[in-house]
Parts: sequence; C-alpha cells; structure tokens
Amino acid sequence: MSETVAAAPVSPRNEHEADVQLHLAYAEASVLLIEALMLALIDRNVLSIDDLTAAVDTAVETKKGFIAAGEHPEISAIAAGVLRRIGNSLAAVSKMK
Repeated sequence: MSETVAAAPVSPRNEHEADVQLHLAYAEASVLLIEALMLALIDRNVLSIDDLTAAVDTAVETKKGFIAAGEHPEISAIAAGVLRRIGNSLAAVSKMK
C-alpha cells in the first residue's frame, strides 16, 4: 500500500525546485520509454536499426539547426547530446544482433 508523506511547506524556491524535478523526471521517463519502444520495434521487425538510426540522426541535425538559429542553444545542445546517446545505444544493439 502507499505510504503518506507529509509535504514540506512550499516556498517560491521550493515550488520552483519541485517543478524542475518534475520536468526532469518526465524527461528521463520519456527517454527510457522511447528507447524501450525503439527496441520493441526492432524486435518485432517493424523498423530496422538503420531506419531508427536515420531518425535519430535527423533529430540531431534538427537540434544543431536550432543551435545555429539561436533557439534555446543551451537546451538544444544538451538535447543533441541525449539524442547522440540514444544513437550510441542503437549502435550497441546492432553489434549484438
């Protein structure tokens, strides 16, 4: 059963930190879900590793375009790094098959 935990008083700083943590948790969960879905698509022969790698490469190039255009360059650079890690995971899977 679930355990009830008393919430800390919410100050503007705590509320901001809580919002940031929530957004980070959603981002992390989203990446894990995408990786799991990509592996399921590969396992079921719906998409090939090459198809998914091309999609990731396109996303990386899109983020590079955002950086060049000055659209949230810091966030876009980090996002491009996350996408590269997903691409590396796909490369590792392709070596295992």
